[in-house]
Amino acid sequence: MTEIRYNFAGLNAAADSCGGAVRNMTSELDGLKSGIAPLLATWDGEAREAYFQRQGEWESAANDLRDLLTRIERALRESAGKMQAREAANRQKFGG
Repeated sequence: MTEIRYNFAGLNAAADSCGGAVRNMTSELDGLKSGIAPLLATWDGEAREAYFQRQGEWESAANDLRDLLTRIERALRESAGKMQAREAANRQKFGG
């Protein structure tokens, strides 16, 4: 019979890393928007339009990544919780 091992702390640490990555990415993008705002105020015409097109593209990509990382974080936490509950139920079967 194959032994299955779970590292609950590792699963939760990975989930924390995903959440941290989302927060860091959001903070960096917000900082970029704030930092470029004064320069952007001086642009007009095609340059301004091109910037907003690119901004829309990177915001869309960032939102996709944010959603993916959030789903991974949730799945890691759910997996850790379910396996901890299963392990506790198995211990109870053996009087532990």
